[in-house]
Amino acid sequence: MGRPRGGGGPEVSGEAKLGISGRSAHPNPNRGAVMHCPYCGGEELWPDVETDYAWQCRECCRVFTVKLHGHIERGVA
Repeated sequence: MGRPRGGGGPEVSGEAKLGISGRSAHPNPNRGAVMHCPYCGGEELWPDVETDYAWQCRECCRVFTVKLHGHIERGVA
């Protein structure tokens, strides 16, 4: 499914990267940091424009959210 992983794309200059939205381009304290899609394991993740919490996986075409609700006390199993 999707594109093969790994490099292979054209080299993009630093100036061209400024117009690209993506995980590192828009730090958002509301958006949980994710490295892989929970459904397909893909790494082609982009912030979803509809909500502060959602991510788009461009490999499996799913939108998902990650949100921290709090911490549990130590010793709780």
